[in-house]
Amino acid sequence: MDPSLCSKCNLFFGNQEGMCSKCFKESRLKKDTIQTVSEILNTAPTIIEEAKQVPQASPDRCAVCNKRLGNINFRCKCLSYFCTHHRLPEEHKCTYDHKTVGIRKLSEDNPVIQAQKFNKL
Repeated sequence: MDPSLCSKCNLFFGNQEGMCSKCFKESRLKKDTIQTVSEILNTAPTIIEEAKQVPQASPDRCAVCNKRLGNINFRCKCLSYFCTHHRLPEEHKCTYDHKTVGIRKLSEDNPVIQAQKFNKL
């Protein structure tokens, strides 16, 4: 079996699908990029629909009691504005999961460090 030149550049000997390593990497990268872009474009309509479903909270009124807020308003992580009485998550039945986010942040910030075991003397 005699080696053949690359089918794209005709400069180097080809072994993977008739292409040299440089052309093979370029074609693989191009295929992966096209696949990634197509996946993103397929998921874009669902992301847009989810964004449309999120209610836009008015920064002028409290989301619970509809009280006019004025200069002092509190924006929660559930993307709503609240007065001083309803600013706490327990007071306005917040849909944002503070506990899970806190646990995840602690586990990311504090990785498990395990020391090497000592040899017994």
